[in-house]
Amino acid sequence: MQTTAMRGRGIVAVLLLGLSAFSLQAKTTLTLGAAQNSLGSLPLVIAQQKGFFADEGLQVDTVSFKGGAPAVQALAGGSVAACICAADHAVRLQNRHLGGRVLVALTEHHGYGLVALANNPAAQLSDLRGKNVGITSPGSLTDNTLRYYISEKGLNAERDFRLVGIGTGGPMRAAIESGAVQAGMLTTPDVQAALADPRFKLIQDFRTLQYPALDLVVVDRWLNAHRDEAQRLTRAVIKAEQVIQTDPVAVQAGVDKMYPRLSPALRKVLAEEAPKLLSHDGKMAPQGYQLMVKMLKVADPTLSAPDYSAITVPDLLSKG
Repeated sequence: MQTTAMRGRGIVAVLLLGLSAFSLQAKTTLTLGAAQNSLGSLPLVIAQQKGFFADEGLQVDTVSFKGGAPAVQALAGGSVAACICAADHAVRLQNRHLGGRVLVALTEHHGYGLVALANNPAAQLSDLRGKNVGITSPGSLTDNTLRYYISEKGLNAERDFRLVGIGTGGPMRAAIESGAVQAGMLTTPDVQAALADPRFKLIQDFRTLQYPALDLVVVDRWLNAHRDEAQRLTRAVIKAEQVIQTDPVAVQAGVDKMYPRLSPALRKVLAEEAPKLLSHDGKMAPQGYQLMVKMLKVADPTLSAPDYSAITVPDLLSKG
């Protein structure tokens, strides 16, 4: 005969199962599109490791794309909720009347350096005049950056240089080593890996520039329909950014997760650089946005740049 106590335990078990099932059903899945696998994505990795997404009732999945252009195409088409890409894509989306917004800033600084072989006689960008110089792709952050600094030196990117789209990471390094390009743009962790090798040297370091090089970019259509999810996503990422500024052990664990094939020494270097590179509060710096607009206008003088307030979502950040 079933006792009262047994019946009570059964009811509790059924309730717990019901609550568990409800929790699983209530979890919202968000798919993000990643333009690159750089250190800028570390806040998302740590948010996952620390359970910050789960705390917000989110299941966050990431799909990798070969660069910003296809990732943004997926964003505009609605197949991903947000793009892990440069803020300049938000500007271009607004120019296409698609309402691009920077939901959360991931990086505080530009992540690229211009790298050449150590025996290359060039000591600065202008010394590469008339040579092949590697960019990731036309219209990319690397393209815009080099065009801006070439113009700052009174030179013309079309007339005086040959900017060649190579891609990222391994292909770019191979192009530099083979002489297909005299120098090329590398970002984390590839720039640190190259500079740890005495066969390479740095021609120009852009990593000290305040620049929104990697962010979570969304479009208004999704943001207006999913404001609660956007708020929860923002909150989880900002919490991870704060951890990066205060918890070196968590930072090292995140870097180890992202780059298991790199040497422990190089992973240690990346963990030390992460707090300097990354945003500490999710806010895109206005100065960085203005520099980005200047760079974009060199490549496309007809570009209409929205006001800073029109491309950010400050009310969600303030509630983070």
